[in-house]
Amino acid sequence: MSSDIHSVAKQGVVTTEEIERMLSDASEKLSLKPSNLKKLGIDEIYLIKGQGNYSAVLIDLETSKLITIVKGRTQTEIEPVLNSWGSEVLEAIEEVSIDLWKGYKSLVQKLMPNAQVVADRFHVMVQVNKELDAQRKRERRQVIDLREKSKQSKKAVECQEILEVINESKYSLLKNKDNLNEEQNIKLMQVKKTVSQSGRNA
Repeated sequence: MSSDIHSVAKQGVVTTEEIERMLSDASEKLSLKPSNLKKLGIDEIYLIKGQGNYSAVLIDLETSKLITIVKGRTQTEIEPVLNSWGSEVLEAIEEVSIDLWKGYKSLVQKLMPNAQVVADRFHVMVQVNKELDAQRKRERRQVIDLREKSKQSKKAVECQEILEVINESKYSLLKNKDNLNEEQNIKLMQVKKTVSQSGRNA
């Protein structure tokens, strides 16, 4: 209850699918009306991998305790569960952490007037990493185009040097700096140096 599904599964005792089935079974015994709930987390899990069988998970973020699991993840499936808590509980919620799906946001705004909507860190970082990698690819394409136009000139040589730095830099840019190995750290420093020099020469 104090960790996440994937971290527990990595211990090798049970799989993520087994944990999700346990949570589904346990949800039937959970109290449907929380008390002293100030920070709510709404997320989703799949019950059967690859079959799109999702359930919404409602968590008390202050205590890291599971409140309930809703069989389904749509607004129409989650809303009755939240309404069953009563307006007193819903109006006391100060913060709700969700992924970037608009359906969850509109549901929170509709039922929890005093709650601030916060984007879940995991989903924010996924989006940031996608944008960063897309920018890396754009920069690489631009350097390749410039090199082709420059042909045998000094600029073409500079472009080739930049390409050598950009190539195979994806994980050095996207991984947490603390998790980089020595080779990836060197690559990251090379990218930073190249970007800095390119900025000065622009």
